[in-house]
Amino acid sequence: MPEQPPREQSAVPARLACPAECRADHPRRAHHDRLLDVETDPDAVVDLFETAVTWGELEYPEETTIPPARWVEFAEKHRWRDPERALRIFSLAADAALRGTRTAAPVAALGKAVGAGIGDGICPTLAPATPPRHLRVAP
Repeated sequence: MPEQPPREQSAVPARLACPAECRADHPRRAHHDRLLDVETDPDAVVDLFETAVTWGELEYPEETTIPPARWVEFAEKHRWRDPERALRIFSLAADAALRGTRTAAPVAALGKAVGAGIGDGICPTLAPATPPRHLRVAP
């Protein structure tokens, strides 16, 4: 049997096709393309999480940045080699970003809402009945 020439491997495209609504001339295109890189570029994943953890602290331009509230939708609308992994990445990043934007009720305001002092509200301060115990992991 004659030897066959080695079969050329077709290069896998770095990005899969975008949906029709992704326009090349959109002002958010650079951020859009960077988000698409999370599947193939570890630095893009780091960039995504850096954006997520600083979202509540820094001002990102609305015209050129896709906000975290739309990252899961972004992941769902695009095609990925591993859709479940892409959705997990974007879900975790969006969760981290949006957790930072939630404001907790200040302690002073909470004290005024439930009573005059700490322990005077719905949940009084409880003194531990016994010394704290340390749990052991069973062998």
